[in-house]
Amino acid sequence: MDRTPVIGVTTGFAKRNDLSQGPYVHQDYEQSLFLTGAVPVLLPIAPDELADRYIDLCDGIIFSGGGDVDPRFFGEPPSPYIEPFDIERDRFEILLMKKAIDAGKPVLCICRGLQVLNVAYGGTLVQDLATEWENPILHDQKIARGKTSHGVRIILDSRFSQLLGGRDSLYVNSLHHQAIKKLAPGFRAVAFAPDGVIEAVEHEQNDRIIGIQWHPESLAAAGDSLMRGLFRSFVAQCSLSGEKTR
Repeated sequence: MDRTPVIGVTTGFAKRNDLSQGPYVHQDYEQSLFLTGAVPVLLPIAPDELADRYIDLCDGIIFSGGGDVDPRFFGEPPSPYIEPFDIERDRFEILLMKKAIDAGKPVLCICRGLQVLNVAYGGTLVQDLATEWENPILHDQKIARGKTSHGVRIILDSRFSQLLGGRDSLYVNSLHHQAIKKLAPGFRAVAFAPDGVIEAVEHEQNDRIIGIQWHPESLAAAGDSLMRGLFRSFVAQCSLSGEKTR
């Protein structure tokens, strides 16, 4: 009997007040998975010994967006322009990501998730594009997250382009101020913003790893057929992964 794939979504921690606090991730992650045939399970920051249980539970994992990455994880002091970071989230997600990839689980790394992926495997980050990048465009859009704001160029001979039907460009949304500086070994940059910022990466050998700098979950939730197709492809890959481990 067919089984709907279970896909974990990492979460941050939000505090509204002393009576309202806890794990948080934007609802568009869950909505995009509901719309494309998966069961989302939210994964709060946990003790290290629970990472393996998370891996066993999930057919794939989305590493979601959120706050900045603590620069100690890539050997730099904090910039004066760095925004709040959570060292416990960084540490746990690096551990979880490596375990998921080692276990052969598909991972989709979105915005901060892409940055965590890059740092986990030896890359570095631009801590603040506005002050460190030459001639940056606006990467923290001032319009709704479900709308697009700038173009990206996609490398045609990439698996990522194939996932998008062979496209060499598209418009995306943009909600970040950090980005990849030095790309981690073993990865290939496959999409770029007009100012040269890396917008997507794939692993040179492992086709179960995708990293995207924009927010496809919000575009998918808003009705973008291309981004829904991207999620359907990921869900299908997770479904196959789940069949192999059952």
